[in-house]
Amino acid sequence: MTTEKTSSTDEVFSIDLDDIDVGEILRAVKERVEEKKAAGVYDKYNLVGITKLEVSQAKSEEDFLRYRLKALLKSWEIDIGDFEIPSKGGILGRPAVWLKKLVWFLLKFYTFRMFTQQRDFNLQVVNTLQALDGKIEKLSQRLDAVLPASAAKDEGEDNR
Repeated sequence: MTTEKTSSTDEVFSIDLDDIDVGEILRAVKERVEEKKAAGVYDKYNLVGITKLEVSQAKSEEDFLRYRLKALLKSWEIDIGDFEIPSKGGILGRPAVWLKKLVWFLLKFYTFRMFTQQRDFNLQVVNTLQALDGKIEKLSQRLDAVLPASAAKDEGEDNR
């Protein structure tokens, strides 16, 4: 296997083996990713790169704000449930997992209340933003109905 540097910071790998079908490997990886997407595995992960792509396609400030509101609606809830503590093996693997579980059990009492309060606050903020968005939308519609289309167009040109 060889690695070469391109003009950018990306690395390009080439595998010099005749019996490897790179196309088949890529197809299998893409298929597995689609299976995981369908199962919801990636929903809980932060996909910042995809967010940047979606935000860059916003055509106006209004589109951007609506996108951010949708993102807040999806992410307000903090997961405060238990999680798996894996063992890294070795001689201290099992005792280390047991110790981590004990520490988590003792700290859960303190952290649960704080995380619950944070989740409640997040929900209140999202609900307030939604209500404000609805109010702004209604005001915008009323303004559009009152102002003639030509006056709104002239104002838009003056702001440039």
